[in-house]
Amino acid sequence: MIADALKLSVYFGDSLTAGPLLASDALMACFADHRLATATLLRGIEGFGINRRIQAERFPDISTDLPLLAVAVDARERIRAVLDDVDRAVPRGLVTLEHTHLATGDEVREAEFPAGPGNAAKLTISCAAGERAGRRPAYRAAVAALRDCGASGATVLPGVDGLLHGTRRRARLFSANAATPLAIISVGRHDRLRAALPRLVELLREPTVTLERITQLEHGGALPSLPASIAAPSVWQAIQVFARRTDQVNGRTLHSELLRCLREAGAAGATTILGDWGFGARDERPYGDRLGRVMSHRPTCTVYVDRPGNVEEIWPLLDDLIAARGIVTSQFIPGYRERSGETVHGSLDASQL
Repeated sequence: MIADALKLSVYFGDSLTAGPLLASDALMACFADHRLATATLLRGIEGFGINRRIQAERFPDISTDLPLLAVAVDARERIRAVLDDVDRAVPRGLVTLEHTHLATGDEVREAEFPAGPGNAAKLTISCAAGERAGRRPAYRAAVAALRDCGASGATVLPGVDGLLHGTRRRARLFSANAATPLAIISVGRHDRLRAALPRLVELLREPTVTLERITQLEHGGALPSLPASIAAPSVWQAIQVFARRTDQVNGRTLHSELLRCLREAGAAGATTILGDWGFGARDERPYGDRLGRVMSHRPTCTVYVDRPGNVEEIWPLLDDLIAARGIVTSQFIPGYRERSGETVHGSLDASQL
């Protein structure tokens, strides 16, 4: 299958409930009931949102309300059909909708990145955590293929729940969780990512990929302008920072300092997710935790979502902090709903998307 699709992203807290259920269980059950093509629930290690309080897993600030990010992709009508249930499942948090292309199975070979603004592209691959490609994990083989084809970087984000091809697959305690989905996010020039698609089909049993246009930001460069095709009052913007867990700035880890500065600057919210494997430059080996290392070298992905005006004001601060430590991307988001109980900003009406 190759189809125009919508990507639904839901940012909320681990302790949030929807009636008798945790919101995470209610949301993933909702996705499973609608048999969406792919969905992944990612648990953050640090973040903040509407309540402005930073939640983190680090000692001594261990939180019982770590941030969660659920991402689901399917054809436009199928995503539109799930929005009312998402609204009931997540009474507090941020929900965004973006245009994307979806390809599955052998047709991934023929997929193309959509036309649109942006000097780069993002390729997201969904597969099972325990899938193998020969003698090594399939996700590591996919990362190696992306690096060989000239991608700027790739990060593997492990899921704790999700769907692959419409079937729910949950992580369990005391289990290898080989069937649980993970997401491989790669950024770079669209022609180089496009060249990797046939190799991914050979490596993965039944790949599912989404293809998007983005802007890859350079240190000292300007933010992209808002496309004329997007109505300014309804748009948000997402900044993603891909870096190493070991990157330091001002005596703190880069992701912690980013979140602290964003919160103090009045940003709407941000979440950091810890990856398992990845690389950030063509001339470096893929990295993650290895036997014999004391310090974790796993990659991180920090997502900052806000109104474009706020992003523009805060960007010089972020640019100084990040410098050349990681890969930074920008995307405009044409649909959002921010909700805290009865207070709602934006809308999940996707009829115009």
